[in-house]
Order: sequence, then structure tokens, then C-alpha cells
Amino acid sequence: MKQMIIAFYALAILASCGEANIALTGEQWREKESHPVKGRTGVLINQKMSFGEFSTTEIKRSWTKGNSAYTGIGLGQYGSDDYLNIIGTEYINKKQTIRFSLADANGTQSDVYCVSRFQSKDLLVGDDKGILGFGIDLLELKNRRSSSLYYAQVYADQSGEPWQLMLDNDAVQRDPKYYFGLVARNRDEYYTIVPVTKMLNKKGDVMNMPFGAMGLEIRDRSGVALAAVNLADKGQVYFARGIDAREKFLLANICTALLLQEAIG
Repeated sequence: MKQMIIAFYALAILASCGEANIALTGEQWREKESHPVKGRTGVLINQKMSFGEFSTTEIKRSWTKGNSAYTGIGLGQYGSDDYLNIIGTEYINKKQTIRFSLADANGTQSDVYCVSRFQSKDLLVGDDKGILGFGIDLLELKNRRSSSLYYAQVYADQSGEPWQLMLDNDAVQRDPKYYFGLVARNRDEYYTIVPVTKMLNKKGDVMNMPFGAMGLEIRDRSGVALAAVNLADKGQVYFARGIDAREKFLLANICTALLLQEAIG
């Protein structure tokens, strides 16, 4: 994915478009918050990243957190209620996982566990009937060959139940006009992750990218966009106006997980 983003950034320069800014269209984006990402340079392990009122308090090459009740992927007996593992331990051994915490200006904190660049053939869900099975069926991951799946668990409140993110980066670049990823806690609470295929030139005009995507939009279940990330260069985060603090914190965690993909593996 990093190579594809670099290619799109180079394309923007060659086209004399100035900075590689994504174009967000739709009524909800007429008024928006726009926050440049700080600290997204090189390997972010043990460093900090921030945008707006949000900042990471730690980024670790790990998938457990001390004695916390949240221990990330890989817990529980297969088939039990607490079984959340969809990958093999080989990915942990290959250092393709990270854990981070995010905090807002009020001191609210989260725990997020991520694994990057695993293959669709390694999904270990069996006959799972929960949100993983729902997401995998919806995204047709069982029938899709991919070597660049991204998965994250987001604990952004005190419910103890994670939001689970599933994104096929191969499909984001290959079929950006048709593909979408998923962030869900159950069948009624979910968001979609939609590739952004438009960019702004130096005059502020909207241009269609010839291929691929360099941004992602997070939409609610009714299809309304609430947040977005520009993955090019240092990154940018956008929020639509009028989002309550609790939902905005969740969206900030999702945006951070998407921005940190390059720091994994």
C-alpha cells in the first residue's frame, strides 16, 4: 500500500497539482473540520502521533497490555464467546501487529489492536455467526484472494465489546469505485470504509484519479460520511460537523488505525 500511495503522490506532482489533497464531495462536507497529522514519519513504534484534540499515548509492537482486561487478538477457546482471534500467531511473531492508545482533550482513552498484511486464506473463523462472520460474508473475504488484509479491534468505551475493523487494501487500490471495508460491533452498529478516488488540483478543482485511491471515507449505516483520512504524505484527518463527542472519539480511533498501517510489519 505504501508504494501505491507514493505513486499517487508522485502523480500529483507530475500533474502540477501541488499537495496531494483528497476531494471530499457531498453536502455533509460543505462545513468540516480539517486536521493535519503530526508525527506520522518513519517507524512510529514508541513515538506519538496527533491530530486536532487527539493524540496517541503509546504505540507498541505488541498485542497485549499488561494486566488490562483488554488483551487484543488471540484470546479464548475457539467457538466460545470470547474467541476474537482471526489470525495465526505467525503474524505476531513476524511483528505484523501493534497496539496503541488514543486520548482526547478530556482524558478519554482507548485501546486498539491491529494486524496488517495478512492473507485471506488465513482467516480462522470457522462457522462463526457473530460480527466476524457477518463482516467476512458481507465483504466476501472467503472468496477473495488477498495478501493485504488489515484487521483491528477498537475498545473506545467501557462496554468491553470491541469495534472490529476489516479492510482489504488490495481491493482498495484495485476496485476503489466498488469496494468498501467495514467497522462493526454488531449487525446493527457498523460503519463502512469507502475509498476516495477524487483529488484537488492546485486551483482547487476536483479531479478523478486515473486509478486507485489515496484516501478513505468513513460512513454510517445510512451512507452518510462522518470522517475521512488522506493517506498521502504526512496525512490529514477530516470530521463532518455536528458529531457528538463519543462518536467522534470512536471515529478518531478508526482514523488513527488507518493512518498507522504503514508502521506495522
